[in-house]
Amino acid sequence: MKIAVCLKGTEDIIAKDLKGKKLLDGRIAFTKSKNLSGVMVVYDLIEQFKFKDYEDLIKNVSGIKFKFKGSFRVDCKREGEHDFDSGMIERGVGEIIYNAKFKVDLKNPDNTIYVDVINKDCLIGILEAKDLHKRDYKARINNQSLNACLAYFMLKLLGKGDLIDPFCRDGVIAIEAARMKLGKVYAWDENYNNLKNAETNVALAEAKVKFCKPDEVNGINVATFLPIASFRNKFAENDTKIFFEKLKSKRMVICTLNRELLDKYCKMKIVSERKIIIGDFKYSILELSRL
Repeated sequence: MKIAVCLKGTEDIIAKDLKGKKLLDGRIAFTKSKNLSGVMVVYDLIEQFKFKDYEDLIKNVSGIKFKFKGSFRVDCKREGEHDFDSGMIERGVGEIIYNAKFKVDLKNPDNTIYVDVINKDCLIGILEAKDLHKRDYKARINNQSLNACLAYFMLKLLGKGDLIDPFCRDGVIAIEAARMKLGKVYAWDENYNNLKNAETNVALAEAKVKFCKPDEVNGINVATFLPIASFRNKFAENDTKIFFEKLKSKRMVICTLNRELLDKYCKMKIVSERKIIIGDFKYSILELSRL
C-alpha cells in the first residue's frame, strides 16, 4: 500500500483521483495512480501504529523487520505537539536500522526511510517521491505564489469549461488548468512584472494559455487568488471590489486570505467553502455561483 501526503482539506478530491481512501488528515491510502498532481509526497507503507510518547514510538519501531536492499537514511515529517523533534526521531530510528546491519548513507542513499508522525499516529515507509508540488516550470516565482497542489484542487472544484485567472501572478493556476485540459485558458495581471513572470513560466511549461484582459472574455469561469489586502497593499480591497462588480461569470473558485472582503463585495452564492492551512497562511477556498 502507498500513502500520498496532500493538503488537509483536499482529501476527498485527492482520494477520488487516486482511487484510494482517506487514512488520516492529509494522508490518502492507495495502490497505484498516474495522477499525482494534487500530491506532495508519496511513500510505500511499511508499518502504522499509535504511540504515547517518544519511548513508545521507538519501542514500536524496534519491532519492525525492515526489508530493503542498499543503503539508507531517515527523514521525519512531524505534525502536532510533541516532546521531541524530527531530529530526535531521525537519530533514534536510524540507530535501530543501523543496528540491524543496514548501511547508512546520509548524502546519497539507496533508500529513504520516511517517518510520518501525525499527532499520536506514526506511519513508516520507504520514500518514493517528495516535493511534487514544486513544479519544474516555475522559473519566475511571485512572492505570493500559490502552492501548485492548491491550484490543482481549486481547478478540480471548478471543473471543465473555459476559464480565466485575472490575478495570475506567476501563472500557476493557468498552467495547471492548461495541463488538465479543462477548456480554453486565459490569464491576466495588471502588474507588469507579474504578467512577464507568468508569460515566462507559461512558455517554459509549453502550456496553451492566452493572455488577455478579463473584459475580453467576460462571462467564462474564473479561478483566481485574490489580491492580499494589508497595510502595505492599500489597493487590494478596491481591486477586489471592482473584480466582483465587473466580472459576470456564472461560476468561480476563489482563493483568498481576506475572507471578510467576500462578505462585503461578493453577491454570488457560496456553494462550498474550505479552510486550508499552508505554513503560516490560512486560505479560504470558495466555490461560487451566480444567483
